[in-house]
Amino acid sequence: MITTDLSVLRKKNEDATLEESRSIIKLLELELKNSKVPGVGLAAPQIGINKKVAIIRIESSQEFLDLVNPKIIDKRNPYINENEACLSLPDTKINTQRYKEIVVVDDLHPEGFVAVGFVATVIEHEVDHLESVLITDRAIGKYKVGRNDACPCGRIENNKVVKFKNCHGR
Repeated sequence: MITTDLSVLRKKNEDATLEESRSIIKLLELELKNSKVPGVGLAAPQIGINKKVAIIRIESSQEFLDLVNPKIIDKRNPYINENEACLSLPDTKINTQRYKEIVVVDDLHPEGFVAVGFVATVIEHEVDHLESVLITDRAIGKYKVGRNDACPCGRIENNKVVKFKNCHGR
């Protein structure tokens, strides 16, 4: 099950061995496939496993990528990614700064590779999860949310709008 629990999503994640990453990847694929909301990527912390493993599954462009202990070593051409969403933060859309081109290395791709466009954005999003960073941390422009502002997810409790700091904030 994909977690929305911030205490789980904010935990420090550890490097994974190649052996343990195989079973984690299978679990991630199953969760992504069974998700009620369509998604194109998922990271181990989103299913309560604090290891640095993520998958990218973009059916429309046939982009299927597994990442184990990834690092983004170069970023080029920043842009504003409008309405970025996350399976762990349902009903939340945030404008973020992402990059049109990134260079990634990981245990499955030690020589590194270049990712561009939407694939680069999805990788950045999943790598952020592995570093305990959420899209709310990347918010920019008019979508920048202060700790005492209403949470962009629109949550209401006891007929009151819930503050960001009590919902999806740190």
